[in-house]
Amino acid sequence: MSDMLRITGLVSGMDTDSMVKKLIEIEQIKVDKTKQEKQYLEWQKEDYREVANSLRSFNDEYFDYLTPKTNLRSTSTFNMFKGTATSSGSESTAVSITTSSSSQLSSFTIDSITQLATQDLVESGVKAKGNITTGTMSSIANINTKVASNNKLSFTFDGVTKEIALDQGGYADYDAFAADLSAKLQDAFENVDITAEATGSTLEFKIYRNGTTTEEEGHAFSVGSTNSDLLTAMDLVAGDSNLIDTSKTLASVYGKTGDSTFTINGEAFTFSSSTTIDDVIKTVNEKGIGVTMSYDKFTDKFKLESTEEGTAHLIDISADDGLLTDMKLYGVDQNHVKAKDAIFSINGTYTTRASNSVVFEGSTISLNETTATAINVNVESDPTDVKDMIVKFVAKYNEVIKSLNDKTNENRNRDYAPLTDDQKKAMSEDDIKSWEVQARLGTLSNDSTLESITRNMRQALYEKVEGLDINLADIGIQTSSNYKEAGKLVIDEIKLDKALKERPSEVIDLFTKESETEYRDTDNRLTRTKENGLAARIHDILQDNIRITRDDKTNKKGYLIEKAGNESGIDTTSYMAKKITEMDDKIDRLLDLLADKEEAYYREFAAMESAMSSYQSQSNWLAQQLG
Repeated sequence: MSDMLRITGLVSGMDTDSMVKKLIEIEQIKVDKTKQEKQYLEWQKEDYREVANSLRSFNDEYFDYLTPKTNLRSTSTFNMFKGTATSSGSESTAVSITTSSSSQLSSFTIDSITQLATQDLVESGVKAKGNITTGTMSSIANINTKVASNNKLSFTFDGVTKEIALDQGGYADYDAFAADLSAKLQDAFENVDITAEATGSTLEFKIYRNGTTTEEEGHAFSVGSTNSDLLTAMDLVAGDSNLIDTSKTLASVYGKTGDSTFTINGEAFTFSSSTTIDDVIKTVNEKGIGVTMSYDKFTDKFKLESTEEGTAHLIDISADDGLLTDMKLYGVDQNHVKAKDAIFSINGTYTTRASNSVVFEGSTISLNETTATAINVNVESDPTDVKDMIVKFVAKYNEVIKSLNDKTNENRNRDYAPLTDDQKKAMSEDDIKSWEVQARLGTLSNDSTLESITRNMRQALYEKVEGLDINLADIGIQTSSNYKEAGKLVIDEIKLDKALKERPSEVIDLFTKESETEYRDTDNRLTRTKENGLAARIHDILQDNIRITRDDKTNKKGYLIEKAGNESGIDTTSYMAKKITEMDDKIDRLLDLLADKEEAYYREFAAMESAMSSYQSQSNWLAQQLG
């Protein structure tokens, strides 16, 4: 509408604004009606998305491999067995048993466990870095001069930095200097004895358990940067540590100037001098050669450990040009703890295995400890968890069906149209909310897409699964005899218990069987549906509606997504989005038309006012002339 200032009714005395408003009322009604239609479309779009989210939640809970405990498409979910391992009447700690859907009812005895399987281990036979040791110190006279000038030194122990002050009276020899340094370190750091031990003109810093002569591992000790002159005289470098800084390069840690190469399990590795030790470790671990490399800061040792147990997985270092030797993983400083196989006896049969996990009659036996005492293992039927899962699935299915039926059976209340802007201005917030509850009823009334979903799901559950001689009714699940409940499932729990105990494999097939025809093969969908078990059938139906990927043949997403779009991201391509855009365009055109008509009416009234003003002027002039 025009923003120009209008001065009207000055001559005629008429309320021009009210008259214009009345004249364009029919045009405003067209605008309001179109806005109401748009609002209703937006409500429909929201309700379609609500349905899609509900179906997605149902799918994620019962048909998604990311929820293995409730995924009805997976046979592993249907574990209807319980295993126990007892020794001398008590639960065994030497053995644990894990059942699966493939377990068999059985009882057997593990007579003894002589040896557990271990992983192959190659580790540094000595400390990879070792204690901090000075080079050849300068003369004791020079040491005395440096101490007299500045007697402060700093050290960091397990993250705590302390500064010490040495005596300044002068030292007779290196031993006296070492003794004073040791005393000051022991005063600074409690609960351990940090000692500087002199061997000729060299010092070695050792960490002893408090009050003993036993070296204690697992501590980080380093030299601070205080008093560089004295450190230089001691031939020490600030930052020197008893542990390796794995974030540093091969050049800085080992003095490498060229490439370093080695071969583990037939895989050749090459690293430049600028490669960090962390990157060396990461590269080895990501190569997938059955070996894990690590550096243990507690023991100051590098380790190579096989990822699997048993003698079949020994670590083979076939070549090294020096780096593994520097890490103490090769050569005379290497410590190789060779892998072992598990040795045990079961039902009187002595045997070995490469792993401590042994599959026997469908159940997994985990060997935890060696023992000479017999262990009795029993696998029995226990469908409790599976039954509980099926009962919960049926309840969720009924909830989904009821929600869909409620939406398609809900009638639109045509006495409550979406509110116009003017109507909202005259109402309170609570009144608006109450009105809109009624106004948005029936947005999905008799919706063919939703009706198709409920119809297809009911059909999927009751059509025979090709190749199976069992159906849902056989396990005690049927449709309610009350027609008002519109497809609700009811459970005969006694019948369900019996089926789970007496026909467990058939129940598993009923739910988990899957056709070799792929979902995306739409030309053969009928074949897939006939061959699919119940879970795969419902999963297909849900995907047909909520799939966000495009079909290979039609290039379309799921029906509900095509119709109302997905909540994540901006939707401009769905059917509803396009319809709303069309409404916006229509509203813009109607507003332009309204503005044009309003302007035309104002011009007409302005012309009338001008004519009346001219007539009045002429009348006044004639009156003056006639006296």
